[in-house]
Amino acid sequence: MVEDFPMHERTTDTTQTAVPLPEPRGRSYTAREGERGRAMTSTEAGRLAGAARVSREPFGRMERLHLAVLAGVFVLLAAVFGAGAAAYTALSGQLLDMQNETNARLLDMQNETSARLLDMQKQIGKLSDRMTRIETLIETHLVPASNAREPAGS
Repeated sequence: MVEDFPMHERTTDTTQTAVPLPEPRGRSYTAREGERGRAMTSTEAGRLAGAARVSREPFGRMERLHLAVLAGVFVLLAAVFGAGAAAYTALSGQLLDMQNETNARLLDMQNETSARLLDMQKQIGKLSDRMTRIETLIETHLVPASNAREPAGS
């Protein structure tokens, strides 16, 4: 097999125009090989002293404010739920007391009604006996013998 273009050969035109890099101004951000480990000059120290220091706190001012508001909301919700639970417990206790009192009153009324019904039944029984005696008396003494019916209860 014959290769027309070996892999190590260039296939583009080699006459490219090179663009020169600009000359470096000032100092580089990274230290050169020879500058590592040397002491800082007073000019460099003065320049860095005026720079804003990096905060070592994990949260900034806004994050702390947000956390404080979130904690306040959490405490408020806990207080509301706690108050709701206490109110629910108090109302449940009051409702249970009212139910027990109502049940006791209903039981008293039922007992009183039963007693009155028994008393009325006794009174009705006595009245029935009296009526029977009065009817017998009337039929035996006041009605003539020809019109008389048989006495009640016989």
